[in-house]
Amino acid sequence: MTFFSKPTEYAIRAMVYLSIHSSEDKKLGIRQIASELGFPEHYLGKVLQDLAKKQVIKSAKGPHGGFYIDEKDMDISLLSLIDAIEGLQFFNTCGLGLHECNEEKPCPIHKDYQIVKGNFYKILSEKTIRGMRDDIKNEIAFMDFSSNPEK
Repeated sequence: MTFFSKPTEYAIRAMVYLSIHSSEDKKLGIRQIASELGFPEHYLGKVLQDLAKKQVIKSAKGPHGGFYIDEKDMDISLLSLIDAIEGLQFFNTCGLGLHECNEEKPCPIHKDYQIVKGNFYKILSEKTIRGMRDDIKNEIAFMDFSSNPEK
C-alpha cells in the first residue's frame, strides 16, 4: 500500500532518478527514463511534461533534448511535489472517509488521525529530492528505480 497516487509515485521516483543521472549537459529522453524505471512511457511522459510545464523540472526539445533537474529543482520538498501533481486534499480528509467529520463533529479516530497527518505533513515538507538523492548516493537509503521486479 502506498499513500501516493500513481502519478505522484512516478514523479517522485523519476525526479530522484533524474537527480542522479541528469544535468543541464546530460538530458534524458522519456524512452530511456521509462525503460530504466519500468514505467509506461506514455503515462510517465504526461507526468514529466506536467512537471516541466509547472517548472518543477526542466525540459529541452530537439535532438539533444530531454528532461533534467538543475540544482534549484533538487531542493523541492516532497510536499511541494505532491501539491504540484495532485494537490494536498489528503490533509483535509477524514481517516474513515466521512464527509461530515470535523473539529466540531469528529469521527472516532479524528484526533489520532490529525496527529498522523500532522507528522506526515512535517516529514513531506522536510524531505527534498536532494536529500533523497544524497541518502542514496551515500548508501544511507536504497531506492530500486524499477517498478518491474523482474528487471
